[in-house]
Amino acid sequence: MHAIQRMALSAAGRPDSRSPAAGSSLMEIALVLGALGVLAMVAFPSLSRSRAKVEVAAARRAFAAAQALARQVAAQYGRLSTLHLDPQANRFWITIDTSSIVGVEVLDTVQPAVDLGGRFAGVVVEGAARRLCFDPRGLATARGDCDLPNATVVFRSGAVADTVTISRLGRLLKR
Repeated sequence: MHAIQRMALSAAGRPDSRSPAAGSSLMEIALVLGALGVLAMVAFPSLSRSRAKVEVAAARRAFAAAQALARQVAAQYGRLSTLHLDPQANRFWITIDTSSIVGVEVLDTVQPAVDLGGRFAGVVVEGAARRLCFDPRGLATARGDCDLPNATVVFRSGAVADTVTISRLGRLLKR
């Protein structure tokens, strides 16, 4: 038996020197890379905006968790707890008065400061510095040097922003 060799024929009927495994030309590679570059330029802005949305939402959820913890700690220990918000340092934290003597304040940090810029890329908190306090029932209060409840907090990363409001009773409302 003879082996039959098949050769690719060109349109003119002559053997084609290019086999399917010959590879790609430089021009074909350049066209593919150019198309990928254009696709990346179109997709990058929407991807960066999506990332900013995720970071802002994560910062809002972390603040909501801290607010819930401040209410819980106040009710659990029957003492005044404070959620500190410092926009200039871009952070927030929780303290509670642990003294047993009336009129003497001994603060203990329940939650260490959450650095928004370090933990959530590019997120800043806007507004004035606040001390949001919760009484032993877990309700917002304005006694002592605490700010009035009904505070609005804005988390922003570029053009993306998310707003939360703490109601007069201490509940967190998302806008």
